[in-house]
Amino acid sequence: MTSFQFVNVSILAIVLLCLVSRVHLQDDLTKLPEIDGYKLHCIEASGITEASAKKLRSGDKMLSPDQATKCYVQCFFSKLRLMDEKGVVQKDKVLAFLTKMMAEDKAKKLADKCDFRRTNPCDTAYAMFDCYQENKAKLL
Repeated sequence: MTSFQFVNVSILAIVLLCLVSRVHLQDDLTKLPEIDGYKLHCIEASGITEASAKKLRSGDKMLSPDQATKCYVQCFFSKLRLMDEKGVVQKDKVLAFLTKMMAEDKAKKLADKCDFRRTNPCDTAYAMFDCYQENKAKLL
C-alpha cells in the first residue's frame, strides 16, 4: 500500500474530528474535489512515511514527529489557506472553519489558544495541530 492510501483521511478532518466527536467532518471534506489533490501534493512534497501517515490518520499522539510529518501538516494547512506560505496562521480563516463545528465563543477561545508561532512554518503548523488534538476533551 502507498502512503497516499494510508492518508485517506485529510489532516484537517483529523484535527476537526478530534475537536468534535459526534460530527463526521470527513464526509463534508471529501465533498470538496480539491482535497484529494491536496493530499497527494502534500504527501509528495513532504515525504511523509507510511508509519507517520498511519499515526496521523488514527489520531494517535506523536511524541517526536519528524520534520516530514510536520511539513505534511503545514502543506495541508497552507492548501486550505489556514496559514500562508510563510507559516503565519490566518486566524480569521481558522475561526471561520471552527465556527462551523462549534459555538463561536468556543471557536474563538480555541483559535486564540492554538495560535502559535514557532521557528519555521512546519513546526508552527504541527504545534497548532497538536493543540487541537490536546483540547478535544475540554471542548466536549
